[in-house]
Amino acid sequence: MGAWGTSVTSDDTVSDVVGYMVDCLKAGNTLEHASDLALLNFKDLLDDEDDGPLIWIGVAHAQWKYGTVAQSVLDRVRKDFLSQRGLERWREDPTLLQKRVDALSRFLRKIESPNLKPAATPTQIVRLAPYAPGDCLSVLTADQRYTAAIVLGVNNSNVENGLNLVGSLNYLSHSPPVAADFERRDWLIKKHGNWNGERDLIWTLPVGFKKEQRRFQIVCQTRIRFFDPKKSEIHGAWNSIGAQILHCYGSDVA
Repeated sequence: MGAWGTSVTSDDTVSDVVGYMVDCLKAGNTLEHASDLALLNFKDLLDDEDDGPLIWIGVAHAQWKYGTVAQSVLDRVRKDFLSQRGLERWREDPTLLQKRVDALSRFLRKIESPNLKPAATPTQIVRLAPYAPGDCLSVLTADQRYTAAIVLGVNNSNVENGLNLVGSLNYLSHSPPVAADFERRDWLIKKHGNWNGERDLIWTLPVGFKKEQRRFQIVCQTRIRFFDPKKSEIHGAWNSIGAQILHCYGSDVA
């Protein structure tokens, strides 16, 4: 059902609405305009018996958190609650249904009262990808050895979450890699677990990079070749770079 709990915020649709409004606020829109934009963006769901009430809950949640709940929004949430609109998906389990009703009741009471300490309007935090395509990285592993990785791509379409595509090489030594190690393109192949011989390619998220930054040094630059891998379905943090080779080789010293 897109919900992972009975609370009003434990729902994918509510989270999507709140997230959309937060993005609008970060872009400089007023709370009123952000609300209008959200209702316009999710208008196709407003008449849905399940998702419609969730759209209004999301708008009300964001309005209360960052300011004042508009009377029209409050009236709509109250109307949906009193008519039990949006509860059909919960009726198969009477216990969960009651918990959901109680959660909605608490939420309604909350938004009916002014928020005396609204949260500050969210601002945009720029986190661009830290490396450029072709950067050749020496990576210090958890056991103080060195491995190597090549930055194969960059995606800064979301300036708060710039991504680098990083391909790990089959290199593990007590000495840092040199330019020739990167030019060989000996990609790390994951044969352990359920990886089935896949290359170790990952889109790295910027959150937490500062803590990990000391492990990475740019050794040189390489030209990205047309046959270099450029796609991956895996996303992760920078602390995962250098981990897979230890799983492959364990305590063996190169």
